[in-house]
Amino acid sequence: MKKIKMSREMAYLLGLLIMPFAVAFTVRANLGMSMVAAPAYIISQKIGIISYGTTEYLFQALFLILMCVIIKKARLSYLTSFLTAVVYGFILDFAVYVTGFIPADSLFVRIPLLILGMLLTSLAVAFFFNTYLAPCAYDFFVRVVGHEKKLDMRKWKLGFDFSMLILSVVLSLALFQKFIAISYGTIIMAIFNGHIIAFFSNTMQKHIDFFDRFPLAKYFED
Repeated sequence: MKKIKMSREMAYLLGLLIMPFAVAFTVRANLGMSMVAAPAYIISQKIGIISYGTTEYLFQALFLILMCVIIKKARLSYLTSFLTAVVYGFILDFAVYVTGFIPADSLFVRIPLLILGMLLTSLAVAFFFNTYLAPCAYDFFVRVVGHEKKLDMRKWKLGFDFSMLILSVVLSLALFQKFIAISYGTIIMAIFNGHIIAFFSNTMQKHIDFFDRFPLAKYFED
């Protein structure tokens, strides 16, 4: 079967468009969010005066600063991750607004919303795997720190996710004295997301031929 041709720049745009709606669906499902998306959401719910999307890109900016401190260097290309986070934040606010019209009083609606959010999250990550442009700060932080410090990426990613889970739990209990954004769905996503991402990634490799439309990769890849 002849492969579909897709530029790596288009893969980036698709990931950037899909991911905010994936998160918005899990917000609407209200059955637990991914451990990575939860901290900024918890903070935004407490502050109230700034949106989830704004809190998200400000939170990601802190991760980029922390990343530069850890690796003890900064590159101009790192700013593209922040720009990605800002665009992601604006789309996220729009997605949360739009999905807010979905009637989600019944588990018969909320469970499919959670599943849809989980599937779209994995699809977006798979697209980001096939682009040289900097993704949102969380994945970028894991990739760059892991590369610079020569860490075992699997263990490092697991450690990062566990740290984000602990942070989510601490923020939730400290700010609300109960669990916010952390529930059964969080556990389900933690168990299955890696497998679903692998499925989408393998499928893309079989059916899509990714190429660079613009000669910019050398400015982004280490």
